[in-house]
Parts: sequence; C-alpha cells; structure tokens
Amino acid sequence: MLAPSIVMSKKRLLLSISSFWIAQNAMAVGFMINPTSHATGIANAGSTVYDHSTAAISNNPAAMSLMHKKQIGGNFSLLVPDWTVNEEWDCAAEGNCARSNVAPIAAISTIGLIRPMDNEFTWGVGLGAIAGAGLDYGLRFKTRPIITENKLQVVELMNSISWRMDEKWTFGVGVGVLHGSFVQKQDMPSINDTALDDLTNAVAFAGLVADRACGDLVRPAAKVACIQTAADDAGVDPVSTAANIDSLKSYVNGASGTTVDLEGDDIGAELTLGTTFEFLPGQRLGMAYHYLTDFTFEGTATITGQLLSSETYQKQHTSLTWDMPERLVMSGSHRINNDLNLYWDIERVFFGSFKSTDLRIDGYHTFKIDRNFKDANRYALGAEYGLDEKTTLQLGFSYDESPVDDGDRMADIPVDDIFKTAFGAIYQVNEQFNIHGYASLEFLGDAQIAQLASINGTKIGKSVKMNSDTTLYVFGVSFGYAF
Repeated sequence: MLAPSIVMSKKRLLLSISSFWIAQNAMAVGFMINPTSHATGIANAGSTVYDHSTAAISNNPAAMSLMHKKQIGGNFSLLVPDWTVNEEWDCAAEGNCARSNVAPIAAISTIGLIRPMDNEFTWGVGLGAIAGAGLDYGLRFKTRPIITENKLQVVELMNSISWRMDEKWTFGVGVGVLHGSFVQKQDMPSINDTALDDLTNAVAFAGLVADRACGDLVRPAAKVACIQTAADDAGVDPVSTAANIDSLKSYVNGASGTTVDLEGDDIGAELTLGTTFEFLPGQRLGMAYHYLTDFTFEGTATITGQLLSSETYQKQHTSLTWDMPERLVMSGSHRINNDLNLYWDIERVFFGSFKSTDLRIDGYHTFKIDRNFKDANRYALGAEYGLDEKTTLQLGFSYDESPVDDGDRMADIPVDDIFKTAFGAIYQVNEQFNIHGYASLEFLGDAQIAQLASINGTKIGKSVKMNSDTTLYVFGVSFGYAF
C-alpha cells in the first residue's frame, strides 16, 4: 500500500482522464451556454419572455405563442478568448509554461423554425449548442500528467409546442435530444511494470518526481537516484524502473512519455416546461424549468507508449459519468414607452448535484473524482431602444456566480464568475426580414487554483498554484424571416 504522502500525488491520472469537460468558453453559469440569438445583444435578459427570436424554442416554449407569424431564424457567433495563465512557479526555468493563450477560438450556431398551427397552438423546432468549450495548455505544461488539451460539444435538437390559454397566459413544453462528444489528451511517464494494473502508481511517480524536483538536479547520479526513489515510493517495481530509466529521465527533463488520448460521446435528453403571464399590456413575466438527463460517455482510450504494460500501443474502452444541472429561469419584460423596453433575468443552476465523476477504463480500476460544485445564480438586465422605425439598439449586463469555490476548483474545469456586457442592433430590412449584430465582452474571474484534484475527500497536488487573466470577445449575427 502506498504511504499517505504518496496518496496526495498518486491519483492525478484520474483527473486527467475525467477532466475533459468544459473550460470557460461557456457563455453562462459554469459550462452551460445560453443559446445565441437576438437576445444575446441584451446579455440574454428577458430570456423566457423575449418575443423577437426563434430561441424561444429552447429558452421557453411558452414564449412561442407571443409570436403570431411563421418564422425562421438563426445565429452565428464567434468566441475569441484572451486567456492567460499565471503560473505561481518558475515555469520559465522549469520549461513547463502554458501557452500564451490556452483557449482556442470557438464558433456557435443556432437555427430554428416557429409555426403557428391555429389561434391557440404554436409549434417550433430548433438546433443549437447548449454547452461546450476547450483548453490547450501545451504539451509541456506542468499539469501534463492531468491535461494538455480537452474539447467538448453538446448539441441539442429541440421540439416544442405552446398553448395560448387566454390573452394573459401561455404555456409550453419542449423535448430535446442531446448529443455530447469529448476529446481529452495528456502525457504520462512510460512504465512497463506489468505486475501493476492500477494507474495510480504511474501517477504517483509523476507527482513525486515533480514534487521532489528531480528534473532540477544537475548531477546525473543524483537525478537517477531521485527517479528511482520516487518510483519505489510509488510502488513501481525497481526492475521496471531500471529498464525504463532512460525514458524516465527524458520525461523528467520535459520530453514526451506515454500519451493517452480519450474520446467518447453519448445521447441525452432535455425536458423544458414554461409559462408567460402578461399582467398588464406590455408587462410580462415568464418562467422556465429545464431538466437534462445525465451523460455516460462511452468511447476509446488510445495509449501510445508503455503504461503499466509491455504493450507500446493500446486501445481500451472507457466511460465517464457526468451530471448535467437542472435550471430554473424567471424573467420579465416591461414596455416603458413606445421606444423603450426593459428586460431582466434571474436564473438558478442546480450544480449542487454535481459532486463527482466516475471514470472506467477496461483493465484499470474505477475512480471517483470529487467535484463539489454548488448551486449558482445568473442575473441579467437589458434594454432595447427604438432609434427609428427600422433600427433598434440593445444594451445588456449580466453576472454569473461561480459554481465552485476556490478551494475545490481544478485545472480541467477552471470555471469562475463571469461579468458580461453586451451591445447589439436590430435592423428591420422590410416587413418580413431583419438582421441583428452584436458584440459582447465577458470578464471571467481569476479562476484561482491551488490543487490538481480531490479524490475521495483528499486534496492532492497542492504545490500546483495558478490563476488566469481571461476576457472573451464574442461577435455574432442573427437573422429573422417571417412569412
């Protein structure tokens, strides 16, 4: 059995394989995304009562009854991140700094059709992304046994129907099909100890050589002794260590070891229930509840190099459980005069159920990573001003709370609070067609990280300390065509 001090380092690979999920390219609380639409120009305020966009199909099906014509609408958005990692170690001397910008450019698109069926019922169908993003720290980043790169996308096809009960009340329901996919990469030391089947031994070694700064030792004999001691303390057979000493020395010095590439996907579902209430002319309230099924991602782990095996190449089945949060959104829209409308949103995202993730790889043990997320809120305010008969200007602000405390945040999901300001304009080309453009600045919290992972209540890798300076620039265009 490994010593308690080793337990702090030995389980980093667990996080590496289950850490594929979301970086903070997301546009809402945590890793969730508000569907991009005309409402993006007001920071998605009034999302459950907004009646100028086919995004109502997903945001609140009941709002479809507020639109009296058949219409098609869509959006294309480009997210341009400026994400700098501030390593709280001398990464230049160690040669393990992150990329200058760790988040890649991402594109999000949506399309939808709304069709009134009669005076009471309206049907709609829409397709778009509801969660996703990615990170690319670089091949030599200090957390490479955990993560070098990850990507995710969750796409939804939503089919909705709404019912107008009277002049004040509308109700709606939507049923969606989700497809989620992920890719995760990391770089582990090469160890061919076939007597072991627990990957924690390999990770224990990687953690110990980093904690003991074996790579900083100048004398070759001292470096070899450091590596051998770390391997022995991690439970690796000394014979295997001796057989792999050259590759282990290279890994400690920054060269690539055994790469582990993970990919998988799953099908899920969403149920949305909503209502709107117009208590006075031009004064509306709305509410929507979103329930999403949890994912069990199934896919392949491709291991290139020796990882507790004499094989130099393996493909193994892998699965990972992931809890998707329920959401409750309340909104209002208020017509101040013929030119000015105000909007607001209060959203509760129930991340409190997201306590852990379970990883399974054929031939290896099952591991549980503590996540310890908590419920979080989003607040948004927005306004539209009719400049003239054709042009409407938009302005919006929102604040998203962090769904995880600083003490529980991990490098694979560095989500934090988000402050967003958005600007937009809608131009009515003719009676049927309008176009919309917007820009949004999203300022993310510093995403302070002081650990690599928490396994069964034990925090590991406390020597890894980092934070981020992150701004997202979001640009998009939308259109609406009524017929």
